[in-house]
Amino acid sequence: MLYICGMGIDDKLNPFPVSGYHGPSTFCDRETETKLLVSNAMNGVNTTLLSERRMGKTGLIQHVFTALRKKKAQGIYIDIYATQSLRDFTNQVATAILKIYPEKNSIGKKFLLLLKSFRPTLSFDPLSGAPEVSFDFAQVKQYEQSLGGLFNFLEKQNTPIIIAIDEFQQITFYPEKNIEALLRSHIQQLKHVHFIFSGSSQHLLSDMFGNTKRPFFSSTQSLYLGPIKAEKYSSFISLKFLERKRNIAPDAIAFILEWTRMHTYYTQALCNKLFASAYKKITLQIAQQVAAELLQENEPIFFQYRTLLTGNQWQLLKAIAGEDKVYQPSATYFMQKYQLGTPANVQRSLEALLNKEMVYKQKDEQGFYYRVYDCFLARWLEKKV
Repeated sequence: MLYICGMGIDDKLNPFPVSGYHGPSTFCDRETETKLLVSNAMNGVNTTLLSERRMGKTGLIQHVFTALRKKKAQGIYIDIYATQSLRDFTNQVATAILKIYPEKNSIGKKFLLLLKSFRPTLSFDPLSGAPEVSFDFAQVKQYEQSLGGLFNFLEKQNTPIIIAIDEFQQITFYPEKNIEALLRSHIQQLKHVHFIFSGSSQHLLSDMFGNTKRPFFSSTQSLYLGPIKAEKYSSFISLKFLERKRNIAPDAIAFILEWTRMHTYYTQALCNKLFASAYKKITLQIAQQVAAELLQENEPIFFQYRTLLTGNQWQLLKAIAGEDKVYQPSATYFMQKYQLGTPANVQRSLEALLNKEMVYKQKDEQGFYYRVYDCFLARWLEKKV
């Protein structure tokens, strides 16, 4: 099933957004994942949501929240990627709750009274006007107690509440060493509040929830978010153009999905640009032309990447892009083909590229492989090999 807007479609509205969630009409598939997350949320099962970056985790979470509202459940989204400490984390949790429960409603008034007991600094984002909460305690223990108070407030609402914490692996970098145990102790006491722990650092999250020595061991159900299936995405793309009295050729869609690896962000970005081009009939040649224009627009960013890497790292990055997937980076044929030097040089460069998230490691039926993370960068590098 694809979600269709029905009557009242805006012909000028681009149906391929590249950021944010714009409702069911522009959301493709993810039916199985949505059903699982909704079921888990309503049945008290916490979930760990894993995927590569820009695969659509945030959009899926917002889509799930839309479905949960129909069941009288409330979703709260918290992005902690920019946080660096328990203080930052507590501030983000308080701010997210305040956005959901503003002062003008009864729950919001109760929450504001609770906040005032913690003596926070309340301010407003100068761009969005959204409220922001900041605590400034002298002792870490005060942040721990405040966090517990925030969770207890939500628990007392006696309604299902689902908190999605995005980039959850960030807590492993906090200077405080007991964060996982602290959060686990709070979460264990909650009956009405459940969690989706989301992130793109799969090895960190897998260890956090799969290591018997870690507090969160075996406390969630894991869900890996892979690419949308080709037939689903193909139908969706065709439909969105047809709804707006535009036509896109089947071979053009096939090119889009192959060229973008069916990776959500990159597929959306290319389709967005194709729709913006105003062509009434999109052929394979037009799709290829617009894809080339997209790479050209991103060249300044790609050149900046070059300045951030050593010569060996850049050469290895190009080599991986040239192969698309590399299963044996230290294999003689691979090193000789791309003049990469010694196995030790390759290993050092590979570790650096992994740490910089320029390359990622994944597994398929043939085993583990390495791939350039940014699909557009990979397509651009292919032409430089």
